[in-house]
Amino acid sequence: MSAQVTTLQRRPDLLRKLDEQQRRLVETARQLAQRLQEKAGGEKDRERQLRNVQAMAEQGSCWALVELFIRYQTARGQLPTSWDDFAIGQLAGLRDLAREIVGANDEGLVEQAHLELVKRALGYTVWWHVWDVKKEERGKGGRS
Repeated sequence: MSAQVTTLQRRPDLLRKLDEQQRRLVETARQLAQRLQEKAGGEKDRERQLRNVQAMAEQGSCWALVELFIRYQTARGQLPTSWDDFAIGQLAGLRDLAREIVGANDEGLVEQAHLELVKRALGYTVWWHVWDVKKEERGKGGRS
């Protein structure tokens, strides 16, 4: 999918509408990162795992693949249990926003827009997570 130009990429009007949702995506990402910190227990730094999920979203062609990968990483113990259901719920909920942005009954275009929203939200989640981990390290006398 990354090598071919998607229909979404040929629609500057839709890309502009996606860009207008940045604040909402940043807030969704904040919730994901906070929940991850709450559920991570003693091993707080999960940046690598979040980046793996983000990479899957970047390389994948559909939401179902990203959802499965999150579940797989959780089953392997790479992500905290119960975070997966929360994250999947939050990210799956972006499909409604994608449908609102596309405004048409084109499921293929809705899927592309949804995946783009998921990619962005996961990227912002990584940023929030790194901030949280570094802030916590500084609070414990660690260096930034």
